[in-house]
Amino acid sequence: MLEGVRVVDLSRLLPGPMASWYLRGMGAEVIKVEDPRVGDYLRFSPPFRRDGSSAWFAALNAGKRSIALDLKDPNAQAQLLDLLETADVLIESFRPGVLARLGLDPKALRITHPRLVIASISGFGQTGSRAADPGHDLGYCGLAGSLSLSARHDQVPSLPGLPIADMAGGALTAAMTVCAALFARERSGAGRWLDVSMTEGVLAMMTPYLAATAAGHQPVPGADLLTGGWARYGIHRCKDGGLIALAAIEDQFWNQLPELLGHPVPEDKAQLSELFARRTRDEWSELLAPACVTPILELEEVLRSSLHRERGAWRGSDEDQRVSPAFFSDREFVTLPAPELGEANSELLASNT
Repeated sequence: MLEGVRVVDLSRLLPGPMASWYLRGMGAEVIKVEDPRVGDYLRFSPPFRRDGSSAWFAALNAGKRSIALDLKDPNAQAQLLDLLETADVLIESFRPGVLARLGLDPKALRITHPRLVIASISGFGQTGSRAADPGHDLGYCGLAGSLSLSARHDQVPSLPGLPIADMAGGALTAAMTVCAALFARERSGAGRWLDVSMTEGVLAMMTPYLAATAAGHQPVPGADLLTGGWARYGIHRCKDGGLIALAAIEDQFWNQLPELLGHPVPEDKAQLSELFARRTRDEWSELLAPACVTPILELEEVLRSSLHRERGAWRGSDEDQRVSPAFFSDREFVTLPAPELGEANSELLASNT
């Protein structure tokens, strides 16, 4: 899909590298630019693999190439500008204004590299009163309102299981808009500068809830239709301690339950929990699959899942499984190692001494 597209990624940690992971998975070449002193901080972040390397770094940077450049050095800036002559996409996640102070102002790059698509990922966007503020995933989700929907313990929402602002609001939004900008460039010949705000990315996902609130609906944390208030949609513990997800939203699925069970189904959540406690998770999953009932897998079970394997979602050795969604054009890229810091300097950088 993106074969022939060259991406230069200046970002580190999670949102930017995951955005370029999506693009790499769709066939793009990704050149990772790292600080020569420490590299991407994710290189040293737990959890670690048996060889001592970061599991997250290995997964998100598989098949990429690394160059080490001190972007405060004018010579390195010149080398990067030369590299951008051959690039289609630039991804960066500095705070707004930092790239300009490094001599790489996106406004200037739009003139000198008119076909370049620039994706600037930040917490709050390039403009506005909070543009320069620091932040992390939890704060962005809080400002977008998504944390307010969760069930509360002692009046405090539970921490989300995934960093949604990083992975979806930042990474997925950036990858999607980069693809759209590349498509538009095929028609116009012009690149563009994409302002990707992680907070606004989560806010976009909140659209149905905000529309309902504007219409007068007041959501109850942990008790709305999709957050625990509807018998047809919930999680239940089974006889063996396993968990199943009941998601029989449509009548066609809910009405199948009594047919599959051979008796009426209670509408009360507590009675449903009593029902599901009578059999094991896998027994329920097999019996009730036609009614939108699925097992809740632990992560080790996900790696062993035959369903995911038959979809081609896993690659790598048994000791080092890597995720590769089936929509990736070249799923074999995940078997490639993550790059060593600066390993491609001599190959990719012109001399500007």
